[in-house]
Amino acid sequence: MSEITEISSINPAFPVSASACIHREVSTLLNQRRQDTEQLLARLLQIPSTSGNERELVMFLAQWAGQNGFEADLFETTESQLQAYPQVKLPHIPLAGRPTLVIKLPGRATGPSLMFNGHSDVIAPGDAKRWTHGPWSGDISDGRIYGRGACDVKGAVASALAAMVAIKRKYPDGLPGDVMVEIVPGEEDCVGLGTLTSHQRGYHPDALIVLEPTEGQPRLASRGGARFSVRVRGKAVHGTVKWLGQDAIIAMRAVLENLEQLEKEFATPNPNALFANYPIMRPITVDRVEAANWQGATCDLATCQGYLELLPADDLADWKKRLQDRLVALHQMGKGAGCKLEIEFSEEYGGHELSAQHPLAQSACNAMVSAGLAAQSVGWSGFNAGCEAALRWSMNRTPTLVWGPGSLAQAHGVDEYVELQSVHETALALALCAIHWTTLPVK
Repeated sequence: MSEITEISSINPAFPVSASACIHREVSTLLNQRRQDTEQLLARLLQIPSTSGNERELVMFLAQWAGQNGFEADLFETTESQLQAYPQVKLPHIPLAGRPTLVIKLPGRATGPSLMFNGHSDVIAPGDAKRWTHGPWSGDISDGRIYGRGACDVKGAVASALAAMVAIKRKYPDGLPGDVMVEIVPGEEDCVGLGTLTSHQRGYHPDALIVLEPTEGQPRLASRGGARFSVRVRGKAVHGTVKWLGQDAIIAMRAVLENLEQLEKEFATPNPNALFANYPIMRPITVDRVEAANWQGATCDLATCQGYLELLPADDLADWKKRLQDRLVALHQMGKGAGCKLEIEFSEEYGGHELSAQHPLAQSACNAMVSAGLAAQSVGWSGFNAGCEAALRWSMNRTPTLVWGPGSLAQAHGVDEYVELQSVHETALALALCAIHWTTLPVK
C-alpha cells in the first residue's frame, strides 16, 4: 500500500459502517480482477497510439466496453462541427480518423453524474534502443509495468475502467447517477480539443475527474499555459570572417539564458498556495532547439520551442505579452542584439481550481479515507501541468478534479512506467468516489 496521506473535511453521504461495508465489497471485486486489469493495461501499452494515431486503441476499447456490458458511443468529429469554438483554430493534427469514445454505465435514477476523462494519445517514444523495456512492450517487472503512456495516462485509464467494472458488478442496475469514461484524442497535440468533441456531442456531466499522473492523490487545480516559438535570424558568412556575420546560435544561447532568468522573475506576482510545494511557480520549459546553417559558416537561423506554464487564475493573454515584451527587452540589451528576434504562440489552454469544500472534493476525501489511503487532514495541492480539466470548467463550470496513479517524474521519459499497486489502489479510490458522488442528494 502506498504511503498514507491525510485529507481533511470528510462528510460521508452514508454512515461509516455502511461505507466500510461498501469498501470491503468493492475491494474484493477489484482484487478478483487484478489480473484482468493488468492484462488490459498491458494491451493498451502494446498499441502505439501517438498523437494522430489513436484509432486502433479507441476501437479496442470500444470492443472491450461491449464485451463487458457497457454502453459505448464511438464517434468522429469534424473541424466544421467545431467552427464556433476558438480551440479548433489552434494548430493541431486533423481530427479525421481520430475517434472519441464514451463508455457509460447508466444510472438507475436522477443522481449526479460523474465522468472520467482520459486521452488516447501518447507522445512519441524516441529512440527505442534507449529503452530497457520496449516502448510498446507492456512488460511487467518488479511490480512496475513499462511502456510509453504507462503513467500518462494509460495506467489511469485502466484504473477508471477497473472501477467501472467493479461498480457494475456491485450495482447491476446502476448507481443513482450515470458513471462514464470518455477517451478523447489529441491531449498531447492540442490540449482541450479532444474534450471539446465530447462536449459538442452533448456530454455535460455534473462532475469530472481528469485522469493524469498525480501520485494517486486527488488534485484540486491544474495549470494553464501556452506553447511558444522563438526564432533568431542572423547573417551567414564564412567562418574565417565570422565578425562580418551575425551568429544566430550565439543569439539563441542568449535567448535560452534570458528564458531561464524570466522563469525566476515570473515566480511573482500572485503565487498560489496549491502550487507552493513545487520549486518553480511558473515553469518555462524549452523542449526543442534547432539551427540551420551551411558548413563552415555562421548560422543565420536558430529556433527554440517550449511551454510557459501558468497558475489557474493567471490571465493567459497578459502573461503571453509579458513573456514577449521581457524577452524582447532582454534581447536588445544582450550579446545577440544584432540578430532579429521573432516570437509566436500556438497551443494554449486554461487552468482550473476547485474549492476544497466542494462536494466533489468531499467525495474524493471520503473515498481516500474509506480506502485506507488517507487519514483525516492534509493540505490539498494542484496538478503541476496543463490537462483537459479546463475545457468543461471554462464552459460549464463543471466541478473537476485531476487524479490518477503514477507521477509526472516518470511521464514523457525513457522507460516510462507505473506502479501496478498504485493502479489498483487508485481504481478502488475512484470507484468509491463515484459511489459517494452519485449518491449525493440532487440540488
